[in-house]
This record gives sequence, C-alpha cells and structure tokens, in this order.
Amino acid sequence: MYTQYSIGEFAKKTGMTIRTLHYYDEIDLLKPSFISTTGRRFYSDENIIQLQKIVSLKFLGYPLEKIHALIHLKEWDLKESLEFQKQEMLQKKEQLQQVIRALDHALYMMEEQGTMNANIFMMLIHNMHKEEEQKEWLSNYFPKEMVENMFKVPEEKLKELNLEMAELFSQLKAAYGQDPANPNVQALLKQYFDLSLELYPDAIELVENVKDEDIELEQDTQLFPSPLSPEEEIWLGQAMQIYWKDKGINLHE
Repeated sequence: MYTQYSIGEFAKKTGMTIRTLHYYDEIDLLKPSFISTTGRRFYSDENIIQLQKIVSLKFLGYPLEKIHALIHLKEWDLKESLEFQKQEMLQKKEQLQQVIRALDHALYMMEEQGTMNANIFMMLIHNMHKEEEQKEWLSNYFPKEMVENMFKVPEEKLKELNLEMAELFSQLKAAYGQDPANPNVQALLKQYFDLSLELYPDAIELVENVKDEDIELEQDTQLFPSPLSPEEEIWLGQAMQIYWKDKGINLHE
C-alpha cells in the first residue's frame, strides 16, 4: 500500500524539522514525492529511504554538496568514496587535536598569569598552530635531525616554558628605550637565550651555523610573528648584537 505523509507527519516520523525539509527541497537534495495544486508537500516511504542515506552520509562527514552529487550518481564507487572521506576525517581529527592543544595551553597561561599582552599571547598560540610549517621552513637551512630535536619538548614542560617566555617578553617590552648595553637589558637577553635553550637545545648550534655558513635568512613574518613593535625589534636587535659579540659570535662578520 502506497503511503503519503504530509510534511508535518514526515518530519515527526523522521525526526527532521520542517525547516530542514524545506531547505532540502530547495537545494534539490530531497524532493517531496508529490506536491498538491495548493503547494502542500507530501512524502513517501521511498523518501524515508532517501533521507536515511542523506543522514548516514552526513554522519560520515560528507558536506551537503557532496551528498547531493553522490545520491544523484547512477554508479557510485562506494569504497573509493569512503576511503577519500576517511582521509578527510583524519585530517580534521588532527586539526581538532591541534585546536584542543592550543586551547589547553591558552587556558593554562590564563589561569597562571591572569592577564597577558595580546600580541605575546597570539604569538605563542600561532607558534603551536604553525609548528609543522616552521619545521619545514627551518629544514631548508638546517639538518632535519637538528630541527626535529628543537621541537621535542614534553607538553607539560612546554606549557611552563611558554609561560616563562610570555613573562620575559613582557619584561623586554617594559625595558624598551633603555640603552641596549644596559646590564638589565643584557640580563633579560641571557634569560631569553637560556630559556630558548630549554625550548630548543640546538639553538646555539643554529646561530653558529648562520654565522659559519653565511646563511641568508629572510624570516617569514607570517610564519614567525613577533609580539614586538618594529621599533622594539630594532632596539632588541641592537641588544642582541652586543650579547652575541660578548659571546664571541658576530653575525655580521
């Protein structure tokens, strides 16, 4: 026996909203089996089967545009489509894990410090977000093993070090305007590089490679953003030159 359901009955039977059914009709995803002369929509048991396919594909993460294409195909390579969708979902899973990690670090910093300069905060979060791209960029100039070692810091330790780095950048910003050779400024730089060695054990070797191999690094500001203003960057660069010269390393030789 052929059964027809009004849109209200169909919505109740399938657990969908009338608004969603209207939308699916508009985008030609699920058309009613019959529309009366007065414009009333009626659905059939066949529509229920079609809707089950749509709901199943949505559960698997397919966007509506892709679902529309799939259910209108005469021949559908299901295995190939599912394998492709699995890879898409694995990528999204990795992205979600990165977001959760960044949120975890952000909440830790907020709980420990309460307030933080927005530029410093965004730099730390950005570095976590762009970690793989930073590795790839650095691998163009330095041995891959060295680059990998630079990023091998346990998560709990990394959270503590990032918090210390945020506080240190705050102190550097507060010291801006002092003579770059001022002992206070140089002491802050020592803290900065001591902390950098905890974060990146090969940092000194990296700096020496820049000098010894005459590597020209055009730092990508989008990939390695700074929380400092252009004026603060110039001041810090002058202070760093003094610091490294005292260490016997002159990057301009």
